[in-house]
Amino acid sequence: MFSYEITKELNFSSKQMFDLIIDIEKYPEFLPWCKSTNIYDKSSNIFYSDMEIGFNLVKEKFTSKVTVSDSKEIYSEAINGPFNKMHNLWQIKKISEEKCLITLKIEFDFRSFLLKNLMGKLFEVASSKMINAFEDRADFLYNN
Repeated sequence: MFSYEITKELNFSSKQMFDLIIDIEKYPEFLPWCKSTNIYDKSSNIFYSDMEIGFNLVKEKFTSKVTVSDSKEIYSEAINGPFNKMHNLWQIKKISEEKCLITLKIEFDFRSFLLKNLMGKLFEVASSKMINAFEDRADFLYNN
């Protein structure tokens, strides 16, 4: 199983980063491995998301249950698809009106040996670059 955690101070408000992270439908616009998304069954703090990820010729689709806590945490757990386990936890702490501290924790394990070998390392690299992709997207949206 792969596990990754990063914490980074960003020059964006906690609301800006929360709005960006929760807007899963926009992920294909800036996450290169995210090919498509679909959001459904929204309630006050829980919804479901289908996501197709791909690297080169390999594509996989999975469904996640997403739980939101007070605009401070976004927890996503794969409930079907190619993973034995896949959890993402975003934590957002306000530092000031224009700064926040973001923590991203990711754990995943693919079901099949073939996918572990084909996509495992690429998914690991993509995970480690994820917070930078969100920071770049925030810069594009909020500083232009």
